[in-house]
Amino acid sequence: MKSIRVVAAIIKDKDKILATKRSYGEFKGGWEFPGGKIEEGEDKKTALIREIKEELNANIEIDSYFATIDYTYPNFHMIMDCYICNIDDFVINEEIHDEAKWLTKDELDSVNWLTADEKIVNKLKIYLSSKIAVSACLLGDNCKYNGKNNYNEEIEHLLKDKEVYKICPEILTGLSIPRKPVEIKDNKVITQDNEDMTEIFLHGVDMAWKKLKDKNIDLAILKANSPTCGSKTIYDGTFSHTLVEGNGLFAKLLKDNKIMVISEKDIE
Repeated sequence: MKSIRVVAAIIKDKDKILATKRSYGEFKGGWEFPGGKIEEGEDKKTALIREIKEELNANIEIDSYFATIDYTYPNFHMIMDCYICNIDDFVINEEIHDEAKWLTKDELDSVNWLTADEKIVNKLKIYLSSKIAVSACLLGDNCKYNGKNNYNEEIEHLLKDKEVYKICPEILTGLSIPRKPVEIKDNKVITQDNEDMTEIFLHGVDMAWKKLKDKNIDLAILKANSPTCGSKTIYDGTFSHTLVEGNGLFAKLLKDNKIMVISEKDIE
């Protein structure tokens, strides 16, 4: 399989990021960050400056390295190095892009991103946020049902210089460590032996919300698939490791209060 190395510009203007829509080829109509292949003999920054000149007829100022994405499409493997950049006026080259938009954090999901670029989008949600609630287990607290944690080094790195609020609804409600695992079935939180834990978990969720509701949180990073914190999928209540679409109790509450929720899976 062919492997290519590319560079991309995360062009920032205050609280907005520039997105461009591809106008040609296999990925026509998909949204992406401007940039392209590194040519033989080029270093990454030289390639990025050249690509932006070709695509946007503009000179960029490269501010800092942001992230590297390693992604395999059906026909090729790609490594994409991304840099935070600044730009003045630009004019899109319609042979490459036929539209450009400035997007706020809350607008990032409003366009159809190319799959590899989606990984950057979710990291940018953290970059563009200032006050962030995070599942305590993702930061290394041994508060999981089995007494362990889900420490995520990349999340800790992305949270540098952010105001972080570590949270665990299960601990707030006084549940022991370790404790019986639970899943959601028929809108109830149950153990494998069918003990109904719904009220206890709702109490923990309420306590967690009381700790956060006046903090002006603009993002939450919560543990994937959890009956409290899962934000896209949760286990189906059969204790067979089967996932279904849905939200955990705490994730749903945050979303109902217009707080964006992502998980560690969204940035892998």
